Amino acid sequence: MKNLWVIMPVYNEEEAVGAVIEEWQQCLSSNLEDYTFCIINDGSKDNTLSILRDFEKKYKQIHIIDKPNSGHGQTCIMGYNYALERGADWVFQIDSDGQCAPEYFPKFLELSKTHKAIYGYRKTRDDGFKRSMISRFVTLFTYGATGEWVRDANVPYRLIHRSILEKITDKVPETFHLANILVSVLTNKAEKIKWVNIHFRDRVGGTPSVKTISFVKHGFKLFNQLKDASAR
Repeated sequence: MKNLWVIMPVYNEEEAVGAVIEEWQQCLSSNLEDYTFCIINDGSKDNTLSILRDFEKKYKQIHIIDKPNSGHGQTCIMGYNYALERGADWVFQIDSDGQCAPEYFPKFLELSKTHKAIYGYRKTRDDGFKRSMISRFVTLFTYGATGEWVRDANVPYRLIHRSILEKITDKVPETFHLANILVSVLTNKAEKIKWVNIHFRDRVGGTPSVKTISFVKHGFKLFNQLKDASAR
């Protein structure tokens, strides 16, 4: 694979981000020659940005973007577009909290020879029963709103070819709260997602940027947004 951009949004992850960068940098450099590790600081209020700048000096493949806070999903969309504008052929998205294990990445690379959209399916996970049930609810919820069966719509572990992203990023409204869910729906419409079973680790310190309450609080709004966007 050539010209891969890894997109990793970060918000207040000073406890985890150093170890996450190191393990992923080792994985990427062992499997690829041509990649950019693009880490987007989404307005962190702790020491995250300073840590990121140190890693940018340490590794030539790391590129740091610092921006005002806009939320996880919209930061991912910004990252997709940024990578596409700079000629990325593939975009791989991960989270910065230590839950995304690098061990599955070689499988994604292998599948990229025959598929243009490969997503992780969090078959097992260490972050609690509540989060697992929310993910299952989101699958049913998304199907009810769009008619698309997306096994793990909000999973951060995803590899997408530019030909797919070029079709969908402009279809995600700037006001869409949980944009990763809509990206999954639009991806599945454009090219049926190939799912890979993964284990999702517990996060390393900090608190989730997408709170459990968000899924409840924004439930009806999300349903209507999904329904409207998928109909376009």
